[in-house]
Amino acid sequence: MTTRVRHCGQCGSTTHDRRSCPEPIQVERRRLQNIAREGQRQQRRQQQAAQYLDNRNPYKIFNNNNYPVYVYWSSTGSDTIKFIQYTSEFSDVIIRALSTHRLVFIPTTEFRTPPENRSSINLSQCNYFIAGDFKLEDFDSLTIHLIKEYHRPKTDLEQWKECGLKSLFLLRELERLGAKKYDNLEPILDLVQDIKIPECTEMDKEQAGIPSAFTNIT
Repeated sequence: MTTRVRHCGQCGSTTHDRRSCPEPIQVERRRLQNIAREGQRQQRRQQQAAQYLDNRNPYKIFNNNNYPVYVYWSSTGSDTIKFIQYTSEFSDVIIRALSTHRLVFIPTTEFRTPPENRSSINLSQCNYFIAGDFKLEDFDSLTIHLIKEYHRPKTDLEQWKECGLKSLFLLRELERLGAKKYDNLEPILDLVQDIKIPECTEMDKEQAGIPSAFTNIT
């Protein structure tokens, strides 16, 4: 039994074939073939993308809220949503999407830093306030109105400021109501005068729920 020895069709060597021949003419031929194949693949991808874009519907989104939102999308049934754009308060925007898509709107103040283009988040692993979560297959119209009351989450500094102002106000109210007449309370209330209030505005007092220049204004 004999084994047929294979030879390279270009140079006749028995150590390789035409597909791996190191001869410059074969190297150049393979390079041109690879370029042609990559061009064909790119053309097919562009045709598929163009067909995909042509099938999308132009949904007009009205943000009827007094706060801006980030717009995310995903396929229906997926909790992983991708950022696509920013929409300001009391504005409208056109978003092209398929009826099998889902649009999710999240107030910008829910994020410490703006999301990057196409960045994604998993809704099942976070607790962002959702201003709108729409399955486009549920809409017969291409017009969607976004409206939902939302209060911006307070920062740690704002929460501590409100806590301090309200606590001091209550202590002074106790003093005003005669708590100093009680021997057990007088030493404590005497210390209230040593509390120095950092600079604050009338709006800070209003937000803390204590009397301010805005109290009883109609």
